[in-house]
Amino acid sequence: MTLIDMMGRFFFEKNRAWLFFCLLAIPFFLMMAILWPRWMLLRTTEQELDAAALVGRAALEKRVEKEQFIARYSASEPYFIDHCLESFLPLQAHLQELKAMKNHPACKNRDTIARRIAFLEGQENRLSFAEENIRSSKRIKETEERLQHPVEIDAQDLNRLLCWIEDVPVSGYTPHPHSPQLLIQDFTLTKKEGAIYVLNLSILQREFSHADEKKN
Repeated sequence: MTLIDMMGRFFFEKNRAWLFFCLLAIPFFLMMAILWPRWMLLRTTEQELDAAALVGRAALEKRVEKEQFIARYSASEPYFIDHCLESFLPLQAHLQELKAMKNHPACKNRDTIARRIAFLEGQENRLSFAEENIRSSKRIKETEERLQHPVEIDAQDLNRLLCWIEDVPVSGYTPHPHSPQLLIQDFTLTKKEGAIYVLNLSILQREFSHADEKKN
């Protein structure tokens, strides 16, 4: 009797087929025991590489955004507050209405309207900022600017000012292409009468040096 015959009788004549199949499964489980840790190590390595790639991509994107930010604000207009904000004329629509009322033949309070017109056309209702604190480093200069007195504005004036200060489009208004970075520190808006509001404001102006950033 051959070895194969003996094994066949041992496993199958006495209902031991399950033992035969268990023996057949042993190589499979041995292979799994060897390959599974290697597969898990490979999987862990792939995950670590993916995480490193994401970190690297995020760092690169952050660096590009930083360079774009510096390039944008290092080319800002040096006297933006003087030339843009302080030259802004609030309540122009209201002013034109008052002039039309003053020139109307039936106007009874012409003197009161004339004083109101003089107020709106004068310096009392212009944005006038005073520098309070200046901090400078090699790459950045910060200046705190506060309104010397409140000004009267309407909703359209507010939208235009917020567009310039926040550097984002607001209600159809377009940001100034060469504004410095402006951050609102204090903001108070009080309703006066009709569609007129009283604004008090302080902002932080930041000016960047792109040349110094390149050296680093």
